[in-house]
Amino acid sequence: MKILLPLDGSPPSIIARDLVAGLPWADGTVVHLLVAYQLPIDWAGGMGSTTDWVDVEDSTRHTLEEELRTLGAPLTERGLAVELHVQRGRPATVITEAAHELGADLIVTGSRGRGQLRSMLLGSVAAEVAAHAPCPVLVARDANVHRLLVATDGSSHARLIPEWLERWGIFRGIPADVVAVSIPDGPAFELMVSLYTLGDERLANQRRELKAKSGADADEMARRLTDVGVPATPHLHTGDVSAEILAAAQDRGADLIVTGSRGLDTIERLLLGSVARNVLMHARCSVLIVRTGADADPSRRES
Repeated sequence: MKILLPLDGSPPSIIARDLVAGLPWADGTVVHLLVAYQLPIDWAGGMGSTTDWVDVEDSTRHTLEEELRTLGAPLTERGLAVELHVQRGRPATVITEAAHELGADLIVTGSRGRGQLRSMLLGSVAAEVAAHAPCPVLVARDANVHRLLVATDGSSHARLIPEWLERWGIFRGIPADVVAVSIPDGPAFELMVSLYTLGDERLANQRRELKAKSGADADEMARRLTDVGVPATPHLHTGDVSAEILAAAQDRGADLIVTGSRGLDTIERLLLGSVARNVLMHARCSVLIVRTGADADPSRRES
């Protein structure tokens, strides 16, 4: 198991570190601590020679590596293997490229940060990483996980969730609520489907089919999660997808929302296209975004 953990010393990044330190990872797990840096530009031209630049960069790298080693101490104290990476570049790009190069199974990051390690996790970095990473991304807002909220829509992204949770084993025994959100009735739904020129009878049939499918998706996800050791209960909601997921997480006291990175491709896509991002940006708890594709499919990765 390879975990990529960007750190910048800010409180959100420390939460991410403490979350990693507190989870029961399998033997042989390696945590790759990463910090990105960018040297300041001297527009006045007073920096001096190339040698001066090299000296500044060497000093910067040495300082950051020592700070990174200090920040990683709680991980080594928990018996986790830790490797340090100090790289120059734009933070989101550095994180994503490092995940590719290392073959990371999971990226765990804080939601934002402006810490002593050169302001690594700034504003939208977590969202950009979640959108482009080759593996699942866990954005930590709490150092503990006692209850999961798993959002499903039956898409290929959602179907990977039980496989990843089984492979990691870190949430085994933690209860989960599975939420599927049916397309709401009313003018908003009719406007959406009118783009497909459906008649009244077909509109009514579409409503019934989507509601039945959503219920079946919730039941299937709950069964698969329970089979891999995450006891789950299905729930069917109706309404705005992002709002229902966020409300359900708050109402049920979830510490972590787990969702796919995209929704379905037909009518549902009009309503679900930005769900993962909306949940990530507005959730009060941690969010795990599961991605699909050859690189992100657990069945195609080496242990």
